Amino acid sequence: MKKYYLLLLMCTGVFSVSMAQTILKGTVVSKTDGMPIAGASIIPNNETHNGVATDFDGNFSLILNQSEGSIIISSIGFAPVELPYSGNQTFNVSLDDQISSLEEVVLIGYGSSKKGNITTSISTVDNIESISSRPVATLNDFLQGSVPGVTILQQGGDPTETANIVIRGYGSISSERPLIVVDGAPYYGPSINPVDIESVSVLKDAAAASIYGAQAASGVIVIQTKKGKSGKPKIDINYYAGIQNATNLPTALNAKQQADVYNLAADNAGSSRQSAHDAEQNPWGQVTRTNWIDEIFRSAEMHNANLNISGGADNYNYMTSFGYNKKEGVTLGTSSERYSFRLKSEADFSDKLSVGENIYYSRSEAIGTNTSSGYSGTIINAIYMPSAAPVYDSEGNFHGVAPDSQFAGAYGDVYNPVALLLRPTISNPVNYFNGNVYLNYEILEGLTFKTSYTYSHTNTKYKKFQPRIPELGRTNLNNYLYQSYSDTDLWIWDNQLTYNKSFGLHNLDLTAAYSAQHTDYEYYYQEGQGFSNEESYNHYMSNASSVQTPYTSVYEDALTSAIGRVMYNYNNRYFVSGSIRRDESSRLATKNQVDYFPSASLGWRISEENFFNTNFIDDLKFRASWGQIGNINSVGYYSFDVPLNTTTVLIGEDGSYDDNGTYVGQQSNPDLTWEISESIDFGLDATLFASQLSLTFDYFEKTTKDMIIPGLEDQHQGTSAADVNGGEVKNTGFEIGVNYKNKINSLNYSLNANISSIKNELINLDGYSKSGIDYVPHGDGVRGTLFPFRSGVGEEIYSYYLVPYQGIFQSQGEIDSYTKNGELIQPDAVPGDFKFQDTNDDGRIDSNDKVFMGSYLPDFTYNFGLQIDYKGLDFSMIFQGVSGSKAFNAYKYSTYNASLQGYNLDNRVLNAWTENNRNTDIPRLSTSDNNQNFGTASSWYLEDASYLRCKNVTLGYTFSDEINNLISNSTLRIYVSAENLFTITDYSGMDPEVGGKGLDVGKYPLSRTLTAGLSFSF
Repeated sequence: MKKYYLLLLMCTGVFSVSMAQTILKGTVVSKTDGMPIAGASIIPNNETHNGVATDFDGNFSLILNQSEGSIIISSIGFAPVELPYSGNQTFNVSLDDQISSLEEVVLIGYGSSKKGNITTSISTVDNIESISSRPVATLNDFLQGSVPGVTILQQGGDPTETANIVIRGYGSISSERPLIVVDGAPYYGPSINPVDIESVSVLKDAAAASIYGAQAASGVIVIQTKKGKSGKPKIDINYYAGIQNATNLPTALNAKQQADVYNLAADNAGSSRQSAHDAEQNPWGQVTRTNWIDEIFRSAEMHNANLNISGGADNYNYMTSFGYNKKEGVTLGTSSERYSFRLKSEADFSDKLSVGENIYYSRSEAIGTNTSSGYSGTIINAIYMPSAAPVYDSEGNFHGVAPDSQFAGAYGDVYNPVALLLRPTISNPVNYFNGNVYLNYEILEGLTFKTSYTYSHTNTKYKKFQPRIPELGRTNLNNYLYQSYSDTDLWIWDNQLTYNKSFGLHNLDLTAAYSAQHTDYEYYYQEGQGFSNEESYNHYMSNASSVQTPYTSVYEDALTSAIGRVMYNYNNRYFVSGSIRRDESSRLATKNQVDYFPSASLGWRISEENFFNTNFIDDLKFRASWGQIGNINSVGYYSFDVPLNTTTVLIGEDGSYDDNGTYVGQQSNPDLTWEISESIDFGLDATLFASQLSLTFDYFEKTTKDMIIPGLEDQHQGTSAADVNGGEVKNTGFEIGVNYKNKINSLNYSLNANISSIKNELINLDGYSKSGIDYVPHGDGVRGTLFPFRSGVGEEIYSYYLVPYQGIFQSQGEIDSYTKNGELIQPDAVPGDFKFQDTNDDGRIDSNDKVFMGSYLPDFTYNFGLQIDYKGLDFSMIFQGVSGSKAFNAYKYSTYNASLQGYNLDNRVLNAWTENNRNTDIPRLSTSDNNQNFGTASSWYLEDASYLRCKNVTLGYTFSDEINNLISNSTLRIYVSAENLFTITDYSGMDPEVGGKGLDVGKYPLSRTLTAGLSFSF
């Protein structure tokens, strides 16, 4: 009996002990991409001997004796976390990436480097992972304000337009754009799907960009796309939908106001009133039927969907993505659509040999509208069109400016703006294919060889059928078909040797490469007129009654380059690097095709010196660089030997207009040489307070020498002048970037800001002309009357060149007192007219009184942002702005001006000067402009286009534990986002970001966009 009692007692004790044990289970994943983390350490209660590691799927299990306590979860490259437990518990843990900013790997061109070892000016784009939750169709839009020294010039909100990127100022009057490099190969196609992007580096100075030589004078943007990681297949689904709306839109006069304004304008001009504006003779013209701005603008939908599948094992990885983006434009009939596909994989066949491929295909189509013309611009015609006119007549056809011809002439040659948008039939698809294959082979330890071949094909097709315009206004009883196509084939073959070796405290990185690329391009255009039937089945060139002579264009372009680079550092304290590139281009005559472009840089990590013992500074590095790059983008394909032009001519008295003629259109210049961009940069990088605060400062000078521009025409030759090496441009400036990150318990937050300033100056125009002319005129103008731009020596390129506006004459006495040698300076002025400054003191106002008045490029660009993360809830906001930018608001020329053709006007003319309304800057209303108030390119049109814009606000929540209970290793994030939420500016136009050189004739505005979306990973 005692034996049985003892056995029962022992079993009870064992059962009691087992009951006291605590079981902890869980899964550990990366917060960045949701992938499981294998080998993460799980240490309970600081007892390392009881610790375990996660398995291949990130799972762990612990059996502990203590019912309460804590576990510490850690893994290399991630921030450790400590979590309390009480009793049996299951954890779903997401670890944040943790890597020293100095250890961060940065793309530098033909390779990569630790950020702490870089001695040139290279910036990385922060928070690139958030690009999938912002309604941006291209990387250009995302970059705005993100990188100091990089100015993004939006070209308005038209779906066919993309933002221009200017790195450290304009260096040339000719073509200038940064080189885009995707996964190591130069990229010339349409914007890639931004969700594919993993990291972005911007090479800003010549020493950084010179490795890419002739195409990199305007900087380089290096993009690395995502790739698969070892582990189970991972699927990412991203989707958002939103609504876009234009804001700050202008308002036209209603019907009665238009009649009253033109009656007053006629009275002020001393002319007869038009019968069209008489309520008794034309009562139709007194009734408002349409708000044309409301008619052409709409709330526009947008949709974006992306699917990414990735995975791999120890010896291979893969990634494939599918993307779809659809945006309606905020004006009727405009839109954009893009389909994209990427397949990327890499396989290791041995420890030495790996092979990979990267295939990308996109099909895009964008349909926009003209908003840059003072005649046919859609938005400006919505102001011109009389408010009395309906959109459609009683038969459902587009209505004209009047119901019959009796009064139509009083309203001007105006297009029905809704018809401008909806009448044409347009297709504009662009098919793009890019394929890259590469091989890496490790020859010896530290010595690797890489060969890479890229082929791309771009096919564009454009077709527009323009029906007849029968309605009164700008009538045209002919119809047209415009059709074109182009094909571009490009191949690039790169071969590269890299040697990376450390010898004690000496670290050496050598690169040698040879690159060759070739482009074939062909373009065909044809126009047909006179289609008897306008149905869609008849929109073919063979159905035209008259077909114009086709226009064709073709070229070949070749570039070969040899590259060498040395990077050395001693003990990660002293750094020296240098490179040289030999470029040979087919765009120059044989004797000038080859040139050499060197660079050098050095760095000193001061914080590694023994004398440096400041506790709060973790790292401090000084760097300096110098380099030269040739600019091939400014050179015409055959500037050294311009091909002859062809045309159709009529020969003989009885000849017909169908003979072919050949003529010299432009002179050649066989002595043309490389345009060279030279820069110096001095920089300072610092991290402080346990890497919580990082600072970057750069001062730079960027000089373009032997600038290639069209020469000054010789009027005796009858042909366009040859391209010449004719000037020098200098950009000087500084950049400051600040980042701060910290946490308070479970609250993680970060702050970032940057500011940059650039001064641009045309140093000389040596070689431009033999007559000593020190300026380049620009033909950008408004209705053939206003020409506000000129590039002059000592000034910014594309400067405004205007007559100074000095206010409004308030009385005849003021006019009579404005004299020179007893003669009136403005003899045609009356009270209410503009007063202009006689800058040359010759007693009259004309184009000789123009002076330089700055440019559209801002004095400062800046950005600041905030990111907060608290227990799955995330919030971010970005503010972006410019200061010192000026825009030429030419919209006012025809919408404030009653002396043109009778167009309807902006309702702000109700504030025009009168005897009883003197506190205004709008001149008196008049049907004649004898004083040239509007016809003078004056500073009255010039406005401060500085602004501060709330670029983005995003609020999201990530469900980890809840989703993991349903699907293992999964995360779901939902969010709402607002883009271009509000703008603070003094600019009176629709949007201060007018694009181009700063000329605004009613530019298509950027939209406010509200979106909601989700990101699901499993």
